[in-house]
Amino acid sequence: MLRSKIVVVALAAAGLAPATPRAALALQAPPPAAAPSPVPVAVPAPPPVVRPIEAIPDGWRLPPAELPAVNPLFRPLDAPPRIATPIPAPPLETRATLVIAVKLGENGRASDAVAVEPPLRALSAPIPALVPRWRFDPAQKGGRPVATWATWSLELAMELENAVWSSFELKPVGKDDPLPKVVREFSGDAWLARFPKEITPPEPGVVSVEEVDVLPVPDSTKWSVDAARLRVHVTALLEIAESGAVARIVPTGEFDEPLLAAWLRKMVGGWKLTPAAAGGRPVACWASLDATLDYTMATAKKKGEKSVKKNLRGRAD
Repeated sequence: MLRSKIVVVALAAAGLAPATPRAALALQAPPPAAAPSPVPVAVPAPPPVVRPIEAIPDGWRLPPAELPAVNPLFRPLDAPPRIATPIPAPPLETRATLVIAVKLGENGRASDAVAVEPPLRALSAPIPALVPRWRFDPAQKGGRPVATWATWSLELAMELENAVWSSFELKPVGKDDPLPKVVREFSGDAWLARFPKEITPPEPGVVSVEEVDVLPVPDSTKWSVDAARLRVHVTALLEIAESGAVARIVPTGEFDEPLLAAWLRKMVGGWKLTPAAAGGRPVACWASLDATLDYTMATAKKKGEKSVKKNLRGRAD
């Protein structure tokens, strides 16, 4: 045994060592394997940030914006226009047209009547007492008399006098003043076109005067009105020029009597006003008039009359 080991050692020193036994090879650890190269891994992009969609405000449910309301006729002034005392109005002598809707039967007798937008409200007062006396040649359609609402136009000679201002206030339009209701004014007979062609609401057996072949003709139509002392509330916007003259008058509110508006325009022609001032010089401005006028309706005499082929029974536009 010792000899065998010596032989092995000698052979190994000579480089002639015998092959390693298969069992020895099996016991030797294999050389370490090279580490594999790292495989690049793609980094996923971060997911997009989802933001909630903001709701669009519902305009119908939003509270109204509180904006400062400024009257468009307002003008800053250092001094307002002034009038010491309104000059008493001169008497008014003029012609005015009063249009009356008259309900007529087939026999031409009047059973009802109403003044339509009269130039002076007081002219409506005598109508109820006069209606039973009125007679017309009846309207005709297809050769036969028919019931209708006749449109009867009277030309009146008017006299208004003894006007006195029992109250009077003229002040510039303020920044916060609300806009007043402006009275619509018409030239001539243009206002008639605002009414419908048909009687509204319809009345059984009554034909629109616009559908008849022959207009009703006044036969016995007495007209009379007593003199009366009257009072009216005057409200209007006045445009006052740099010179102090009243350049324009716009009736407002319930001051809707055309004859009185015409009289007021005649009155202000004689007023002497101190104009408004701003920046040390006279300036034009708008002012509101709120006053009470007492006057006498002296006469309203009938000078002419005619039938008009225009229905006035219905709501005006």
